[in-house]
Amino acid sequence: MGVDSALLGGASAARRPTGPVLGLLVVIVCLLVGPAVVTLALLPVFGVSALALVGGPMGIGTQLVLLFSFLGASGLLALWVVVKERRPLASLGFFPASRIGAHLAFGAGAAVVLLAVPVVVNLVGGQYLVGPVRFAQVGAVLLALVGFAVQACTEEVVSRGYLLQTAYRKWGLTAAIIFQALVFALLHGANFDVGVLPLVNVLLIGLTLGLWAVAEGSLWGVCAFHVVWNWCQGNVAGIQVSGMDIQATLLSLDPEPGTAELLTGGGFGVEGSIITTAVLLVSTALAFRAVQKRRLVSTGTA
Repeated sequence: MGVDSALLGGASAARRPTGPVLGLLVVIVCLLVGPAVVTLALLPVFGVSALALVGGPMGIGTQLVLLFSFLGASGLLALWVVVKERRPLASLGFFPASRIGAHLAFGAGAAVVLLAVPVVVNLVGGQYLVGPVRFAQVGAVLLALVGFAVQACTEEVVSRGYLLQTAYRKWGLTAAIIFQALVFALLHGANFDVGVLPLVNVLLIGLTLGLWAVAEGSLWGVCAFHVVWNWCQGNVAGIQVSGMDIQATLLSLDPEPGTAELLTGGGFGVEGSIITTAVLLVSTALAFRAVQKRRLVSTGTA
């Protein structure tokens, strides 16, 4: 189906475009090599041991090393796009640069609303043990927001930007949306406490954000969503983020002993909750409808 979306035309700006299979290999190399190099450089800066990255409770220094390491991946991908493909970085999903503030606000607001549903349901149902508010952690919590901006935006550029564009150029829209969502989910397969339901939910997030980015025509909204979604879970609410046990938090919502992991998500966090599955199914349907609406407008049949 034809959709008039500036995002989809990004790969056509390349003088030497990359196919989806090679594009996937490029992404894997960027995500393996780039973060490893940056992590080695940041460990002494933050005074963190490499063993702290293996698992367990994660202090703010360890968290920032992990999040800022994504600068390596985005840097390598930027080199590939500019040097090999010979196209501007903005073509990955950041032009036309119009209504940026509105897109950012909508993305951040959508993250808060969607996340609030499983959190509130679990609170009302007595699934969470609520700790005191940690006002002394405000500075660290705000620093973590910067870190999540690096990590989440890198994942959006890789998935909803680069991979979606390269796959769309060869395979069309439906295959491109599914491709980037599958890769996004599989990349989370190595996270702590991952299971079938968490991977299903991550896949649904990938589908929602892929469709959303196409409907919007850029990555501004999905970047804001991803940043706020991760940050609010981990550093605001104190819930595990894809298995990350973050310690610098404003609140502390821990599952009560003996509560249902199907509802709370257990060690993976609320992204592994069946309530989140229901929320994401609705969001995927709404995003699909938005793409359909855009298609009707672009074909003049609305």
